[in-house]
Amino acid sequence: MPKVSVLMPVYNAEKYLSLAIDSIINQSFTDWELILVNDGSTDNSEQIALAYTDQRIKYLKNEGNKGLIYTRNRMIEQASGEYIAFLDSDDISMSERLTQQVLFLDKNTDYGLCGTWCTMIDEMGKKMKRINMSVSSDEIKCSLLFTNTFVQSSIMIRRDILIRNPYDKEYPLAEDYELWCRLSQLYKMQNLPQHLTLYRWHSSNISKSKKEQLDSLVDKISKRELKNIGINASDYELSIHSSIRDKNIVNLPHNVYLKELRLWLHKVAEYGIRSEEYNKDTFLATIAFRWIFACKEQKLYLKALSLPVGLSLKGYLILSNMLRKRI
Repeated sequence: MPKVSVLMPVYNAEKYLSLAIDSIINQSFTDWELILVNDGSTDNSEQIALAYTDQRIKYLKNEGNKGLIYTRNRMIEQASGEYIAFLDSDDISMSERLTQQVLFLDKNTDYGLCGTWCTMIDEMGKKMKRINMSVSSDEIKCSLLFTNTFVQSSIMIRRDILIRNPYDKEYPLAEDYELWCRLSQLYKMQNLPQHLTLYRWHSSNISKSKKEQLDSLVDKISKRELKNIGINASDYELSIHSSIRDKNIVNLPHNVYLKELRLWLHKVAEYGIRSEEYNKDTFLATIAFRWIFACKEQKLYLKALSLPVGLSLKGYLILSNMLRKRI
């Protein structure tokens, strides 16, 4: 059995599929299988996949277009590796990705999964920007209350965890975020602070073409996660909360918006600490980070200094580390 099963769903992926497959073939870590499942493609994806003769590549085909969740759960059932790594058919893994993630999970047996930092590229492969997500398990758990803090194509997870916790078909488009929130209550997680994944942003990204549906599902997840700490958020409160990931959701003057956001973050801090779901210092530092980031987006830099929560010395050190790595 291979150590790692790399899962790649394929749907009309002819433009980038070879680049994605080649990035796995060129990994420094070689004990892998690559499972491709064609989800009803109507282009040349099948011909491209079948042209590869590497015996570690397994090609399967759905009977028609079954959707991403069905396809991912099918790939998980087919996987035989101890670890499962994900890679979308338009993204690229850097050559050391699997090596570094296997080393981490082998060494840290109490961790359920790990992702990596990524570099966003455009349709032509040109680098657009680097994306640095939360790193430590405590910070990831806190950050997930506000936004997804993993890149799907960077994930490596223990296979037995996915078998016990499959994707939920009730959350199409947001199935990954829903799963990470669910798993964060059960397992420790990490993002390796290395840019080992190239994430492609283009006009057909699901998060752009079906944004309204995606936002609705993410709001549903947020409402559930807030309820876990005792907040039954109103629609208005939920809109303020959602604005943390997308400021375009609310249509308020800058000063009014920041006033409402400050009140909301203070409430979330109060309930979050009371619930004892989070490490207190990390949670308050995460809230302070979200406030600073919101002020930065509004170009109100002095306003960012008026934090909505009080921090201990340890909290300030955590916040300083967040700012150093991620802004």
